[in-house]
Amino acid sequence: MKKIAVLGCGALSQTFCMNVSRLLEDDYFITAVLAKHHEHAVDLSMKIGSFACHNLRELLSLRPDIVVEFAGVEAVEKYAEDILSSGCDLVIASVGALDDKDFREHIIKVAKDHERHIYVTSGAIGGMDIMSTFAAYGNPEVSIVSVKPPQVYDNSPYLANKPVRRDQEVVVFEGDVHAAIRGFPRNVNVSVATALASHAHDMKVKLISDPSATRNTHTVTLHNPIMDAQLTFSAEPDHENERASMSAAWSVIALLKNLSSPLSFF
Repeated sequence: MKKIAVLGCGALSQTFCMNVSRLLEDDYFITAVLAKHHEHAVDLSMKIGSFACHNLRELLSLRPDIVVEFAGVEAVEKYAEDILSSGCDLVIASVGALDDKDFREHIIKVAKDHERHIYVTSGAIGGMDIMSTFAAYGNPEVSIVSVKPPQVYDNSPYLANKPVRRDQEVVVFEGDVHAAIRGFPRNVNVSVATALASHAHDMKVKLISDPSATRNTHTVTLHNPIMDAQLTFSAEPDHENERASMSAAWSVIALLKNLSSPLSFF
């Protein structure tokens, strides 16, 4: 069995942790959790029978095989190198951190030097297989449109703390993926994942605020000379963080199941 450690103890982490023992008990167990606020780690650890760590050093001393991150872009930037260099594989949910080319190339090198793997989960979307197929052919045209309720965009750097209108549908952003992640660091992880999987580094992003929206919806459109695809995903938001979708937790469970199975799906 492989040992898992978890960064972050919010709703996504709790959904993940509570279902690992139920669905993956023959292949994995959670040895440790770490949170920004230690009391949150204690609460979760008591539910699943793991250690609540005070810091990353303590977590890594337990020698997990895989570290699963649900803690945000800042946590990826802060901890990824140490996790990989200690001999752990890393599952990244906050893929927005990888939009920074220098950081991305650095941790890829660290992973290669230490013979480790970095896994990016599909999160609130899917279709990474077909996106990778478009990337293999080369130079795809890719765009993504995301629709969320107005409140999830509040306090985004791009909006300079101005609230989004609550009375009508509005486009709050339209531009490339790099400007999108800088302006909305908690809203466009799916856009960065799409750009990386498809190798569409100049991918266009449109963010829409819809007061009637009860789910987070993403539509990805891909084109090259031999293929066209349009993928639409709609998911329930995380009850603690409406910017994220609950499917993000389940995508990590699906990834781990795929890694442990002799039959894998791409």
